[in-house]
Amino acid sequence: MSGAALLVGWPLLGAIALAIKLESPGSVIFAQERIGEYGKPFKMLKFRSMVANAEKLQDKTSVDHKHPDDPRITRMGRFLRRTSLDELPQLINILRGDMSIVGPRRRCPGWWRSTNPGSANVLRFRRA
Repeated sequence: MSGAALLVGWPLLGAIALAIKLESPGSVIFAQERIGEYGKPFKMLKFRSMVANAEKLQDKTSVDHKHPDDPRITRMGRFLRRTSLDELPQLINILRGDMSIVGPRRRCPGWWRSTNPGSANVLRFRRA
């Protein structure tokens, strides 16, 4: 299913990639380590919605890293986030078997360490 979506949607994916590249320097794709099924780490892919070195620019004292007026978010990034189009590269993760279309949201490793240890039970869900 994700392979078919990639084939049909390649013109849209290409247009988004071009718009990101034209607006700001840096990679078009943002890859971030996430924790998958049974605690296995993988690189989750998204279209980049922030400036290229956004993680280095993040204020370490800030609790709310998803502030809507974050100056690191590009103009195209705001549109992508508002429409959830920044998530389209995750179809590649689905095709590779890193994640599924439905199921729990894949979180960063630090999120699992900072929450209730029992919450990691969600990692035991199997794909259908």
